[in-house]
Amino acid sequence: MHACSPLERAVIVQVRASSSSFEYPVCFTSDVFSPMNRDLRHLLVRREPDQRHRVAAIVDRGALAAQPELNLHIERYARCHNDALDLVAPPIVQGGGENMKDDATLPSRLQAYFHALELDRRSILLTVGGASLLDLAGFAASTMQSAPRVVRVPTTTLAQAGPAVLPKSSINAFGTKDFLCTFRAPFAVVCDRRFVETQKTREKVFGLVQAVRAALLWDEQLFGWIVAHAHRVASGERDAVAELLQRSAALHADLAAHTSDEEVYGPEGPLAFGAWAADRIELSTERRIRQGEALAVGIALDTTLGALHRTLGEADREAIHRLLERLGLRLWHDALGNVDSEGRLLLLDGLSERSFGHAPRVPLLCGIGRGVTSQELREDVLREAITRLAHRDAHRAHAFALA
Repeated sequence: MHACSPLERAVIVQVRASSSSFEYPVCFTSDVFSPMNRDLRHLLVRREPDQRHRVAAIVDRGALAAQPELNLHIERYARCHNDALDLVAPPIVQGGGENMKDDATLPSRLQAYFHALELDRRSILLTVGGASLLDLAGFAASTMQSAPRVVRVPTTTLAQAGPAVLPKSSINAFGTKDFLCTFRAPFAVVCDRRFVETQKTREKVFGLVQAVRAALLWDEQLFGWIVAHAHRVASGERDAVAELLQRSAALHADLAAHTSDEEVYGPEGPLAFGAWAADRIELSTERRIRQGEALAVGIALDTTLGALHRTLGEADREAIHRLLERLGLRLWHDALGNVDSEGRLLLLDGLSERSFGHAPRVPLLCGIGRGVTSQELREDVLREAITRLAHRDAHRAHAFALA
């Protein structure tokens, strides 16, 4: 292994599902495409160490913009390990971002490319990029009869904090986020700390909202750690970000290993904690708002709803809101208050369909780190929660103006 500091030594979390047949490693390393770093090679050849493996690569255009030599580094890595790896074509570049998952033609176009390369179940598809690219490429590959082994290399804090670790891939359809989904585990996940260092601080923090959400759902101690280190996290400090990402990914890995698909992605999955309102905000703004930024607003709304339903104490709600604000996140977006011509909240559009025709129910926190309980989404309570967030945002704006 290449020389590195103690924090940078490779850490591997093994995901072994108790209710399914999948097993895969999640590796944290640095400089994954350095020829001296054998972590990636080890993961790719671990099942057939004496064979030469055919590899294809897809790279996110955003990751390439941040590291212009990235494709060259991938090709160099393959050349230096050509006894084990056969890069069958130069890496292709695909645009990133959530809008990419709206294009219904992209999965079939990628499948046509995989077919042209004659990828099969012994081949490896290396996907390097943000959560949206990992979703798209994983969906396209997993719906092939002879699906290649997908190795994810997430390049953003949002992806590394959790989505890249879960054994699913999804795309948007019919105006609904992640409407089409496959539950096929990756062959491996490799989180390179160097990639997130190329992100701007604000982008890092927006992505780390995913880690805050994981702490709220499953780990009270991690929430306390984030509170204690909020300044370090908000400034994008390297070691603090690395530790938070690793702990959040481990929580998601544990979820994947010990929870069935039905439990995680069942009837309440589409209205997941913090995510349902975030999805509506993204859609109403034509995805101009960042995903993590919208998720912060969604968490603020759901925790306010939890306090109104008394599933969550006011002290916990305030602690959560204060933490998000200390991270520099806004708890409001104007889309929350948008109404149609009859005065009905646009936030409610499409929720009945996403709730399988039943009255929408949302999972609300039972307490920090204590999971959720399902509650019916009442419009009068939702309006009250929105009003409270609007007043809080106006009060903060006034305070800033006077400062």
